[in-house]
Amino acid sequence: MKPIAAYLAASRRLVIISVVFVLAYWACNEVTQWRPHVYRGVFPFEHYIPFLPWTIVPYLSILGLFVVSFFVGGGRAALRLHVAALFIDLALSITCYVLVPLRFQYDRPALDGVWGWLFGLLSQSDLPYNRAPSLHISVLVLLWVRLMPRVQGVWRLALGAWLIAIGVSTLTTWQHHLIDIPAGVAVGCLSVWLAKLAAQLRIGRVPLWKL
Repeated sequence: MKPIAAYLAASRRLVIISVVFVLAYWACNEVTQWRPHVYRGVFPFEHYIPFLPWTIVPYLSILGLFVVSFFVGGGRAALRLHVAALFIDLALSITCYVLVPLRFQYDRPALDGVWGWLFGLLSQSDLPYNRAPSLHISVLVLLWVRLMPRVQGVWRLALGAWLIAIGVSTLTTWQHHLIDIPAGVAVGCLSVWLAKLAAQLRIGRVPLWKL
């Protein structure tokens, strides 16, 4: 595939999956806030986890890495595998949110300045539901699989450290409770495995990523 054609194909897939992610995530949040029974899923010791406003920076940086993941090369098959894993990840996560709705239990402190502005933006687009599995964490697993093999040396160490920081930030921004993290890792790993299995079995002759 020529470079310009590959770029356009990756851009098309990025737009499609971004729209699907936003609409599905938003719809699930909206539905859950009106449900009569929403569970807690929090350990008593979690109130010791500090709220660190500056960690909103690594938390939000996953959006940039998400975009980059569509343009790092590796060929058409690798990109299709990545997109398939993302769709599977979203489907599994939404299913969990519907079956076992959870709400974050703490209220963040009031913030001023740039941190207050960033958290304000986050609050406008996200409600305290859609918790386990953490979609942030499960997508992080997919980004790790997609991006880490494409960097070497000190850049690999730096990227790995930043991805870990993103994972930790889900707790220190008070976006997720502890149980959401291993659930997100499990769903992310399962999504990668199912995407590879589907590719091996050639399941789906007209997959979504060919739209």
